Amino acid sequence: MSDFEAIFRTPSEAHQVELTATSGTVPAELRGALLRNGPGVRHAGQTPLHFLDGYAFVASARFEGGRVVYSARHVDLPIARQEQAAGQLLGRRVFTNRPGGRLGNALRLKPHSSGSHDVYAWGGSVVASDLDGHHALDPVTLETRGPAPVNRLLSGLAPLSAMPRVDPFTGHLVVYTATPGVLGADRIAIVELDAQWNERGRVERSLGVKGAVPHDLTTTENHYIVVQLGMLSVPQAAAGGATLIDAIGLQAEGSRILVMPRRGDGPLRSLPLPKGCQSFHLANAYEEDGVLVVDTALYEGLVDFSLLRHPDARHGAMPAGRGCGGPFIARHTLRLNSGEHRVQVHRQAPGEAPSVRDDLAGRRHRFAYTSVQGGRGDEPVDNAYYWNHGVAKIDCDTGITMSLWDAGPRVHVTAPQFVARGEAEDDGWVMTWTHDLATDRGELVLLDAQHLGSGPVVRLALPAPLPPASHVCWAA
Repeated sequence: MSDFEAIFRTPSEAHQVELTATSGTVPAELRGALLRNGPGVRHAGQTPLHFLDGYAFVASARFEGGRVVYSARHVDLPIARQEQAAGQLLGRRVFTNRPGGRLGNALRLKPHSSGSHDVYAWGGSVVASDLDGHHALDPVTLETRGPAPVNRLLSGLAPLSAMPRVDPFTGHLVVYTATPGVLGADRIAIVELDAQWNERGRVERSLGVKGAVPHDLTTTENHYIVVQLGMLSVPQAAAGGATLIDAIGLQAEGSRILVMPRRGDGPLRSLPLPKGCQSFHLANAYEEDGVLVVDTALYEGLVDFSLLRHPDARHGAMPAGRGCGGPFIARHTLRLNSGEHRVQVHRQAPGEAPSVRDDLAGRRHRFAYTSVQGGRGDEPVDNAYYWNHGVAKIDCDTGITMSLWDAGPRVHVTAPQFVARGEAEDDGWVMTWTHDLATDRGELVLLDAQHLGSGPVVRLALPAPLPPASHVCWAA
């Protein structure tokens, strides 16, 4: 079995298993849970699913008093039960069509999701989130409780944000719902929810272009920031095409960052990315001396997601990947009075899924931690999101890589998560889930954020390996 095929195996569940450190000692002061969500089962009956369309599988490692207790569960999704009973895919996905070719997918403009994109803790639950619904789980056992209350915001063709964020200024959960304008107005509504899931604020604006597909979001004291990853191909969607993301439209219209004031009736501002570039994820944003600063992960080209389709769905040899530059950390600056916008691409600072210290969200930061390709494995394309073998510490001010841990070309690492230890910005641990394909073993690894290159300070053996995750988070 190739390394590529191995990541499509169905992961094993675990229930309250105490993990053993194979090297190092778990810090007794660590209290909280490292969560991860990603695709688990990747067949809907007889229909092979694209990697990103697999059903949600959530894992948790709870730290307390030097002990680490691990659980991992498949999310009990109604669509998964229906499809497994039917023996085939019933709801069209973003990257996987229903059986029946174009005719079987025509006019299905709103794809179903598998709950496998992100994970967060809110309202007394762990929540697995995706475009057409968030799913509440028990925070200890990870047993599925049912739809999260935020799902009441769903309506029509408007999806929920797959990546909500906790706002440090209000303590609210911030989500958006966006109507791309296929059959009506192109609108985005950003909503704040309290810990009881009650709505505490709402701002609505026009997206300014038909077919815009927003993704990640963050907040500053005075603004909401949303990154637009691409364009919806309305003709392809209506005709049952194989993908809903329009590369030609993206090249013509371009990707951008959307900036919306949190109060008042100020306009939505559009910060264009360099021509032909694409961005999915934000590191952080802050305001200082009349300037809004936004750090993103930027691709110089378009990511080829076709290379993550299921091996059972391939016809003939796997095609060569259309490589693109990056991802690199890019710093965007907007002078709030004049509207002047500049982008600086830091080509010495590579990496995806950047994270910063949680208590600096929306405030000035210097460091970000990213997953990087590191030593090249057997992946079909350079620098795609899931083909990462290392973790880097980036200086966002100078645009350089300060240190890097390369796990090796057959070890997959997830997005890193910084967990604070002391007062200095980089005093803490960087955590990542790993899968060593040479030994077929999974680990949870802790690195010293100040000395990434020295390698793991703690290695915790998992009872079974995990496939690559979509996103991770720390629940203190």
